[in-house]
Order: sequence, then structure tokens, then C-alpha cells
Amino acid sequence: PGRIFAPLSLAVDTVQGLRKNGHEVTVFSVPDFPAGEPVITANFEYFKNNTPIHKLRNELLIDRKVRTDEVLKRNFELAVTCKAYEFAQAQKIDIIHSYHDFVFISHYFQDLFKTKTVYTIHDPLPPEGVFEYLEYTKFASHNYISISNFQRQSKLKLNFADTIYHGVNLSDFEFSDKSSDYLLFMGRLVPEKGLHHAIATALSTNMQLEIGTQFPDHNHEDVYFTSQIKPYLDNPLIGEPGMVSGKDKVLLYKQAQALLFPIGWEEPFGMVMIEALACGTPVIAFNRGSVAEVIQDGVTGFIIDPDNNDRSGKGKWIIKKQGVEGLVEAVKRIGEIDRNVCRKYVEDHFTVDLMVKKYEKTYKQILNSKL
Repeated sequence: PGRIFAPLSLAVDTVQGLRKNGHEVTVFSVPDFPAGEPVITANFEYFKNNTPIHKLRNELLIDRKVRTDEVLKRNFELAVTCKAYEFAQAQKIDIIHSYHDFVFISHYFQDLFKTKTVYTIHDPLPPEGVFEYLEYTKFASHNYISISNFQRQSKLKLNFADTIYHGVNLSDFEFSDKSSDYLLFMGRLVPEKGLHHAIATALSTNMQLEIGTQFPDHNHEDVYFTSQIKPYLDNPLIGEPGMVSGKDKVLLYKQAQALLFPIGWEEPFGMVMIEALACGTPVIAFNRGSVAEVIQDGVTGFIIDPDNNDRSGKGKWIIKKQGVEGLVEAVKRIGEIDRNVCRKYVEDHFTVDLMVKKYEKTYKQILNSKL
């Protein structure tokens, strides 16, 4: 946690859900993986202590640090993956679920050991001509799980076993049928998450904007933050960015009039959308990535075309204005959305229990297949 970058909470929920349903699950990960025993790990001290690599001693400091992190991470994941497949052979494990595969390590072990394996893909599929595209092409017949149907759109022809949407633990997200008078943005402080659009929307509607994000180190302020975010932080309508978690995050969600999700990239799945909906808070989002699979336009929020470019669904949404103008109109109409319906939609489509049941079904399907 904090050093191995993966959808940690979802992995924990999946492990705990499978165990609750009576399955024996062994985790191969970092020593402090927070889902209970058994957890099998490798030597994490190299990574934890930033052990220097002698071969990189003559590199520039910043390059040396980046390359050292990558080498140590790869070495750790290689060791853990090796242990997983050795364990699977010795204990006659039914299936391995590779939830976060760094540089395709598990794929090579699968071909070597012939152990049934399924891979959840979390990132967008790569473009042609890059390393990842060539590796996926090599392992196209392996079993994959997409996290949205949109994610599958690619020239790559992978063997997808199913699409399984992420889910939330409903008990972690308290519902509220009433809201306060602010808008909410949750996400990383990077251009593709669209905080600058959220700020423009708040200023245009004269509404308070609360911001849940990582506030950058003042010694490492990037161009995006300095030019497009920082100049507006003195405005009383714009809250200071800050990390929120646990009950504080839920409180922000459930009291917001709407979550703004004005993304600038084709995001395969946005957890903040279903977290907000679980609290009863509607979502106003740009029509990118999986948004149209998660949000029911005019029912659980509003979908806005970000620009005039051709894309799936363009022009069919209730609100015809585009970009920030569309976001502004959606905010003005947010009272049309029933918060009870938002919660119910998550209960019916995006819970951990539903996610785990679909994983169980997919495991059985793979085990019964010849691949």
C-alpha cells in the first residue's frame, strides 16, 4: 500500500467476498496486504528501503531513482509471481486471478506452468506500435476480464471472458436524501481529471466547489496546477484541495448536490461515480470512456458531450449544450434527479456482492473451458 500502485481496495473487497462465499483464497502480494491471512510475499525490504542498484550508480540522480524503483518493483513482482505459480502447482490450485500484472510477468508463467489464469485489465488498452500492444498480441488467447465494455474498444482482439463492473460496499457509503448547496470534485490533480472544468462550472453557477484531491508539494508544483488551478484558490467559492478518506469522504459525497466528473480521457471505469451514487448524489459527467455505462442520463445524473468531436452517443443526451456550458445547465437542472433512485441503481448494479458473484461465474466458465 502506497508503493505498489494497483486498485488495492477492490482487490481487498474481492478477496474478502470470495472468502465469505466459502472459497479458499491465498493472496500473493506485499506483506501488509489488508485482507487477512494467508498472504504469501517476497523480500520487500529492497523496495521498502530504496536499496541502491550498483549498476545504476553513474546515472543522474532523478533518473537513477526512477529506474531503481522500476527495477525493484519488477524484481518483487517477479518473485511473488514465481511463488504463486509454484504454490499453485504444489497445492493443485484451481485458478490464479492476476489482478495487477506488471510488464506481463504472469503471462509467461502461465504458459510455462499451464495453470488456469484470468487477468483483470484496469488500464485502457494500448495503441499499436508500443510494447504493451505487442505483448497483448502475443498473449491474446489468455483469459481477460474488462471493467467496462468501452474498455474493449481496440484493434486488439483479446479473449475476454466477461465484463465485470467494479462494486462498492454499501455499508461504507451512507445514503442521504438531502444535500447541502455545494458541488464536489473527487480525483487526481492532473489535467485529464478535469478539475479546471469543475472550477469553471462552479464559478459560472456561483456555487461552492469542494475538492477532494492530493494537494501538490509546494516544491514540486506542476504547470497544470500553477496555471489552471492555483489562481482560483483565493476565490471564496473554491475550496482548498485536500486528501479525504473514510468518513470524511463519505460526508463530502452525501452532502453534495452533485459530483462533477468532467474527465478529459477515456477512463475505463470511474469509482468516484458509483461512490457518489451510493450516497444518493447524482453525477454530472462528460461523455467519455465508460460514463454512459455507469450513468443513466436524466435518471442518476446528466451526461454531457465535452466537445463537437464525433463519439459514441454524441447528441443523444438530454442536455444539448457541450463542454462547460453543458455542465452549467446540468447543475441548474440537478433538482430533477431523485437521490433515492441513485442509491437504488448502485444496489442493483454496482455492489461488491454482485462483482464477486460475477467473478465466481467467470472462474467456473474458465475452469470448464479448454483454454
